[in-house]
Amino acid sequence: MQQNYSEIHLKKSLISGSFSLFTMILYLLMLSNVSVATTVDRVLATVNNDIVTLADYKQFLKISGDINTISGELIDNMILRQLIEEKIVVHEAQKRGLDVSDEEVEEDIEYFIDMNGLTKDELQKILQEDGIDFYDYQRTIRDKILFSKLVDIDVNSKIIIRDQEIEEFYNIYQEKYVCGSEKVELKAVFLAQRENASVTEITDLKRRALHIAGLLKDGNSFDRIVFEYSDEPVKSQEGTLGTFERGALISALNDVAFSLKENEISDPIWVSEGVYILKLVNKIEKQYKPFEDVKDEIYQQLFDQKRDRMFNEWVKTLWEQASVTINQS
Repeated sequence: MQQNYSEIHLKKSLISGSFSLFTMILYLLMLSNVSVATTVDRVLATVNNDIVTLADYKQFLKISGDINTISGELIDNMILRQLIEEKIVVHEAQKRGLDVSDEEVEEDIEYFIDMNGLTKDELQKILQEDGIDFYDYQRTIRDKILFSKLVDIDVNSKIIIRDQEIEEFYNIYQEKYVCGSEKVELKAVFLAQRENASVTEITDLKRRALHIAGLLKDGNSFDRIVFEYSDEPVKSQEGTLGTFERGALISALNDVAFSLKENEISDPIWVSEGVYILKLVNKIEKQYKPFEDVKDEIYQQLFDQKRDRMFNEWVKTLWEQASVTINQS
């Protein structure tokens, strides 16, 4: 079966990674220009007296990369509507008298050749091998540019993104731009509890913990208390526990550590291995990418959101103004 050039283009575009989904859709608007050989072709719809056939539909699936969706005579109505919408846009551009020069077409082809590392002779050879007339290929490019021009006029040129919108987005979704996690630097007094400790041992440990907590509240040096009372392994580290991101410690220690203020000392905290008394040495606040560093990124995201919404509303209006008949299967 003859391979469509747009399928080749799609494969090369995916390899180069140079085309967005939106651009790819624009680039592949050629369904009304390339003929598919068939003896009997079922008519699925008419758009302003231009027929949409089953062959057009199957070709569109190939172009969109949905080859596995092709199954005999079955039609996906959502895909068919997308095909029709694209035809409607091209018809509207033609009705308004928009034109595409030969120079624009040639420039677009040259861009495609450069992006895919081809020469013009190599491109023509690929087309020839697959039975695609170069003139038909040029018409495909012309329709793509025509489509893009009308979208620029009716949609893109009417999108306004104000600085205030960008700042509001940054403030609301600031968590998207975290570049450094919140951290705490901790010291600790640690009192170890023996495995299978008796009730008497546990009671004694509680008394020791409360006694140490009282000494610290009375202003005794934390480092001296570590030296005199702490068990290993914390004692040999001079009480230094480490620096931790939120969630890195077990829940009982994490919750207390991140609630402390700098130089504040906690009450005794019981865990399975014993008792900790924490001191917050330093808190490193969560770091965010500067607004200026992400301003352009946010602008593009807001632009894309508005463009998608406006494009859908615009196409819906064109559909309502067009003469469209969909044949029931």
